[in-house]
Amino acid sequence: MIIVDRIENNQIAVCEIDGKTMADIPLSKISKEVHDGDVLIDERGDGTSYTVDVAKTAQRRAEITELFDRIKAKNKKR
Repeated sequence: MIIVDRIENNQIAVCEIDGKTMADIPLSKISKEVHDGDVLIDERGDGTSYTVDVAKTAQRRAEITELFDRIKAKNKKR
């Protein structure tokens, strides 16, 4: 899975690849507007063209929100 960690200088998406390595992907290779936390799909499998996987991005955001809410609820009980 390719996850955008951050955008640098409005030119590069710094991405985490499969939770193991980091890679810089030029924004010119991404087909639409991209944001921190977006999941990318390597369209051709060769690193020349990427799109945002809207469904996986939404799923990850929902999972993260749920985890954060559980942590907040747990901390309130203390």
